[in-house]
Amino acid sequence: MAAKAVPVCERALNDCEALALTLAQVDVSAFKKKLLESGTGIWDDDYHNRENIKLTRPAHDAWGIKKIVFTFCDDFLQKVLDLPFSQSDEWREHLLPIYNAIGVSEKRIVRSLLALMPPGVKIPVHHDTGYWVKYTHRVHVAIITDPSVDFFVGPNEAGIQKYDFGEGRIVELNNQAKHAVTNNWDQGRVHLIFDYVDESFPLQRYIMSKGEQVYQTRRSIDLARHEGSRPSPSFVVIGAQKSGTTSLYEYLMAHPLCTKGIQRETHYFDWRWGGRTDEEKQALGLEEGDTEGHAEQYARYYSSKLKQYPSILTGESTPSYLFHYDLVIPRLQRLCPWGPYIFAIFRNPVERAYSQYRMITSTEGTPEQLKARGASEYGSKSFGEVVEEEIAELETMGVHKEGYRSLDFSRDIVSSRPMGHGGHSIVARGLYAFQLEPWLQAYPSSASTSASTGGESKSKVKMSIYSIGDLSASQVQATMNQAYSAVGLPPHELPAEDSVPRNTRQMKRDMEPEVRARLEAFYAPFNERLFSLVGRRLDENW
Repeated sequence: MAAKAVPVCERALNDCEALALTLAQVDVSAFKKKLLESGTGIWDDDYHNRENIKLTRPAHDAWGIKKIVFTFCDDFLQKVLDLPFSQSDEWREHLLPIYNAIGVSEKRIVRSLLALMPPGVKIPVHHDTGYWVKYTHRVHVAIITDPSVDFFVGPNEAGIQKYDFGEGRIVELNNQAKHAVTNNWDQGRVHLIFDYVDESFPLQRYIMSKGEQVYQTRRSIDLARHEGSRPSPSFVVIGAQKSGTTSLYEYLMAHPLCTKGIQRETHYFDWRWGGRTDEEKQALGLEEGDTEGHAEQYARYYSSKLKQYPSILTGESTPSYLFHYDLVIPRLQRLCPWGPYIFAIFRNPVERAYSQYRMITSTEGTPEQLKARGASEYGSKSFGEVVEEEIAELETMGVHKEGYRSLDFSRDIVSSRPMGHGGHSIVARGLYAFQLEPWLQAYPSSASTSASTGGESKSKVKMSIYSIGDLSASQVQATMNQAYSAVGLPPHELPAEDSVPRNTRQMKRDMEPEVRARLEAFYAPFNERLFSLVGRRLDENW
């Protein structure tokens, strides 16, 4: 599989081994006779709807290639479907001798189909893409062909050469190499094309019934029997504000098995609970305890079609959820009892505070954005003035006192803050431990689970905690590998264009040194409390 780690055209030419290898020769005359005697009807979609299962292969369908499918998988090898024809003796008597000729058990087959290429059709130069390509062996067996059919393969488009596919020749093709086909014959060319994995690769197989419905996207395949098995959302990014939540959300959404909801920041569990304005609340008529009504309203932020595609995940990112934990946690638990996975990301609270101040005092943006920022809360105050006022208020509340807890923070600080905009609590939002602790009690992280059980139990972990430095260029792929795994997604390599930080703002001037020193001294004991809580020194890269 090392030869398929990357497309061949991206490697040095002297690193290109044989791209098409003949593995064996088998007698396919009986297979050919069956196809010729069965007529053209066996290639029709209507026939497969009745007798087998109709599947789509977007590129090949667009090129005019017809197919008879025996086994098929999604692009991430999460599901392998053994279709009715793969279980039929009339087809198995032709398939098994071919598999056996190269020592491949049918339990290792992940895709197998007959492809009919009509006269005059051309498949352009291409190489196959998708996660599955790197982990599978691609095999071609010509069942019906002619020397006038041109099959080209090579390390790049300029270097492709014709390869002989005589009937019955079993050829392993590196489909990460460039290849193309032109049918110059006056009849249809038929190849058996199958892919198999090495014995150590884990597979989940499904025995399919005749006519069973499936739902496909370009990269996924779901069974109608699983419809509705994954409610939305699958995950929620809760904050902290100005700490990389937009980037984390976008990196999650860069996965081919993720799709965005109607709105990234729904604010449903804080600002929009029952309506954002008095007029909206009156129009909706939702009481606090109307769980069913709220669930129906919240569901509108996600496509109802996702019920048919449980392989596809969606979620939201509302950074004020961390701060408004007292309201959000019980509401989220009521409306989403399946427990969406929680992501929290933190930044040096000093830098975070200054970033928030710069955002909410900026005059750039749409009227809706300016309203959501709540800039009027600060008027013409300097950052230093805001810091001194808020620190004085927090110290009056006694946040430094031993025994001060999240319940006190909620009573003294959070409950008194305005709802509907984010232009407040510049300093208070950086007291992360008070806000995170209730979230960890409701949605444990690996650190909190290990502390309570004496060892990490993956089934109990419901939260991942990062620092903004975890999304740096050198660490973002490793971070997202963990994040994808946490929500049950297969690995995905972020393309360069998808790994660029989002929603960043250039600082027009630096923070005054004395203000920075004041904040650093204020936050120091609270940061230590956070590090103890998460079991990691986040200040190493935040």
